[in-house]
Amino acid sequence: MIGIDSRTGRTLSDWEQLVSRVRQVITTPVGAREKRRDFGSRVPETLSRNLGDQQLVLAQAFAIDAFYQPINGIDDFTPSRCIASRHASGLRLQLEGTWQGQKKSLEVPI
Repeated sequence: MIGIDSRTGRTLSDWEQLVSRVRQVITTPVGAREKRRDFGSRVPETLSRNLGDQQLVLAQAFAIDAFYQPINGIDDFTPSRCIASRHASGLRLQLEGTWQGQKKSLEVPI
């Protein structure tokens, strides 16, 4: 699949394109898009609260859930592990899983 990086505008393909899609889904609040209200994840909801351990667990659950929502279009990556950690400017998600039969990992700063 070929796509465009929403931050830089350059053409992306293969793994880079999937990483871009995942970042877009994870950082977009559900309901933020006018014509695709169900697109996105609930991860951004955790940022408005104190980032205690409970919020980190919620962020992990919301991130994994986003992969199983067909409207998000990221079902070609099967997550096997998600670790949420505090970051200087918020939250960082480290995701591991399988893409096209290969073990891959990616990081999403939020």
